[in-house]
Amino acid sequence: MNGIVITWQQLLYVSLGLIVFYIAQLLFFLKRHDWAWPRHVDATGASGALADEVLALRQEVERLKIRLAALQIEPASSGGDPVGEFDDESPYAHAIRLAKQGAEASQVVSVCGLSRGEVDLIIALYRKQGHK
Repeated sequence: MNGIVITWQQLLYVSLGLIVFYIAQLLFFLKRHDWAWPRHVDATGASGALADEVLALRQEVERLKIRLAALQIEPASSGGDPVGEFDDESPYAHAIRLAKQGAEASQVVSVCGLSRGEVDLIIALYRKQGHK
């Protein structure tokens, strides 16, 4: 045989050498770009705080939507043309109007296309005292 013969042992040594080389290269790259794992930041604490802040912001946006819908409905109910009164009404304003009229939550969900949680909140805020 006139060829190069490589044994399994030699192939294993070459493979291990390549792996060590790539690990050393990766460590050098991380050190050079200062991408080492942050020691001062607790990943679970930071992500938990961000999740809490996102949840608080979403709740605030929902409250603002409801307040905006209430502001849009009040001028229409103060008088004016009753025929075209609710044509350009937002789903939130429509839900508030239905809640004030005593509609059930499932009915408001199907008519307005809002989530059950949003409708429950609107009904809790705007339902007249006599309706339950």
